[in-house]
Amino acid sequence: MRGLGDGRFEALDPTVSGIRIDGEQRAAALADFDHDRRIDVVVSQINGPTTLWANRRARPGLRVVLEGAPANPEALGAQVRLRFADGRSGPVRAIQGGSGFGSQDSAQVLLGLPPQATVSGLWVRWPGGREQVVPVRPDSTEVRIRWEKP
Repeated sequence: MRGLGDGRFEALDPTVSGIRIDGEQRAAALADFDHDRRIDVVVSQINGPTTLWANRRARPGLRVVLEGAPANPEALGAQVRLRFADGRSGPVRAIQGGSGFGSQDSAQVLLGLPPQATVSGLWVRWPGGREQVVPVRPDSTEVRIRWEKP
């Protein structure tokens, strides 16, 4: 699926997306399996092989690692979004546990970096509702933010 930028999506032909999986798929998970700052996809099937699709074409993103409270070390339930120098903000991404039948996305988030935008900060809403904005250098490839007791 490709986002059209207005909340709608279009299905892509396998010759365009590069992904074709025959059979009955059961679960899919998204993560940066090869640590190149691009989202990869792993798909499992009923009575078929599990396949990993390494993303080679996307522009590398910004890796965000939240270190949550002791009772929630992966900060499940937190939300993050990029802030740009021109005042705009990127979409909100949630840190979640479980993403489908028998799968789970990574708790680390990769945020896409628009080609002409300059990142200035990262907005975080922690579980419980506390918000903070952390400055981000424009040349950063990874940001780690540790939860601090209020």
